[in-house]
Amino acid sequence: MAEIKSTLDLIMEKTKNLTLTEEEKKAIHTKEVKSRVRGWFQRYGDGSLTIRDLKEYMEKERATFPEAEPLLREECLAHVDPEADNQKIFQMMDEVLGIDYAPFQLLVDDFNNETLRHRTEEARNALDILHVQGISGTSVTPNLNLSPAWKAFLDNARGQFQSKLYLVR
Repeated sequence: MAEIKSTLDLIMEKTKNLTLTEEEKKAIHTKEVKSRVRGWFQRYGDGSLTIRDLKEYMEKERATFPEAEPLLREECLAHVDPEADNQKIFQMMDEVLGIDYAPFQLLVDDFNNETLRHRTEEARNALDILHVQGISGTSVTPNLNLSPAWKAFLDNARGQFQSKLYLVR
């Protein structure tokens, strides 16, 4: 009687004579390192990894794969959010990668100052519109999240922030 082969057996039989090229091996290794770096970044952000642990991991990784440092740098910059607390990211950039984060902090500060200025202006405009409609008082506060103009401004400001962030890189 014929033997029934599993899918894995069939795949192994068909690929037994195949070998990876150096480029394919490098691509696989890069993907693995990128995955490890992302994991470290996530664990550090969650608080389950200390900055000392991260330094140690990076030292070991740099010894075998020098491209790990730019991968961690890209991971850091991809997660800089002007509307969030970036201190852990900036600490990682400073202490693990030796990158001066001041230009990135300046971009975040500029974003926040500009959005605050624009938010104040939009709130005044909304209060003026409400006043014309006969709605006024000390407890009246406009909901800018419902304003298409505010949403458009914020989307534009976020896009400009990302563009500037890539220029500073």
